[in-house]
Amino acid sequence: MSFGWAAGDIAAAISLAYSLIQALDSCDGAASDYREAVDFLRNLNHTLQPLAQFPELTAHPGYGKEISERVGYIKEPVETFLKSAEEYTASLGASAAKGHHRHIFRKMKWHIFVSKKVVALRQKIESHMRIIDLLMQRLTL
Repeated sequence: MSFGWAAGDIAAAISLAYSLIQALDSCDGAASDYREAVDFLRNLNHTLQPLAQFPELTAHPGYGKEISERVGYIKEPVETFLKSAEEYTASLGASAAKGHHRHIFRKMKWHIFVSKKVVALRQKIESHMRIIDLLMQRLTL
């Protein structure tokens, strides 16, 4: 009976340990990533709110209708995401306890699963934002 370790087993264990360390290091930035994403989306939501009530939209109903529709396309997914991100506020928000070892499971969950959703959401709303920007430029001219 042999209890020796094969070189492949040792290499696999080292590789696994290294990948776990990398994951934990990148999760260390999950809190700042969370705060940045939530701040961006909250500011976007606050910006879009008065845009739908912009007085010039009634003067040019064609632009107003299109801008209002685009605002609706953006607001709904943003609000849905912000509601789902509330569960991370206690762990990753500005008032969360500091420390690398605190809230590690929430940090990893955010880093592995939710941060990809933020990127997808930004890509989803980016085209609508470009169209709103173009329409607002035309409206102000």
